[in-house]
Amino acid sequence: MAILDQAAQDCILVAVDASAASLLALELAADLAAALRTSLAGLYVEEEHLLHAAGLPFVREVRSQSAQVAPFTADDLERYWRAVAAEARSALTRAAQARRIAFTFQVVRGRAAQAMSLAARSARLTGLGSGTRAAGRLGSVARAALLATDSSLLLVPPQLRPGARWLALLDTPVGAQAVLGLARALAGMPAAPMLLVTPALEATGLAQAGDAHAIPLQRIGLPEATRLPDLLTLLRTWNAQGLILAADSRFAHPAAAERLLTEGGCALLLVR
Repeated sequence: MAILDQAAQDCILVAVDASAASLLALELAADLAAALRTSLAGLYVEEEHLLHAAGLPFVREVRSQSAQVAPFTADDLERYWRAVAAEARSALTRAAQARRIAFTFQVVRGRAAQAMSLAARSARLTGLGSGTRAAGRLGSVARAALLATDSSLLLVPPQLRPGARWLALLDTPVGAQAVLGLARALAGMPAAPMLLVTPALEATGLAQAGDAHAIPLQRIGLPEATRLPDLLTLLRTWNAQGLILAADSRFAHPAAAERLLTEGGCALLLVR
């Protein structure tokens, strides 16, 4: 195991590799870190179980340039890991320096889901790609994070529809305060978040409460009986970059999260 830097406390942690989704997650995580005035911590996981597979005598690689079949060994895998980790660190460095935020980078060896869960314990927010576009489903690591991660979670699809702002959904009495707090913290972004408020939450006055000096956030009423297709339409109508919602929202269930990511084409930020 090679450790380059130690992740900082109260940082935004992001899993980075060569995938399109992870690079998009890195950019959004860096934007959030700048808005929240915290640091960015990159994590690259060397999937330990692949070493065993690479050591099997029948394993071969098909080279993309020549289409030739050649042996693939554990040493080849180690070299690949080093190359991808270097690329991931360079991408993290560029993203952090462009936003003038502090950053760290760490390489660990193990199982990605376990490594992410462990690292997330010291993070304010954890970000990662949601999986492959071809599958149209959450990847195994993203699904594990959705079910088990204790910190707030940013999931980003492989292709992100261009969007101008975050929408923040206030639909649960337990998680609404945390969602509202994060939305207000992001009010200084180029496009301030917009609140989607159900009648029950509107009646509590929660959306109007807060610091009198805070930037006011625009609110949209959302019927209690709103279905997932209705929410998807709202995301497209308002050109949403992402949706902020409480982890106890009915739209945070893995099946709903999959559709929001794949059909909505925007990021999900689940607040815990």
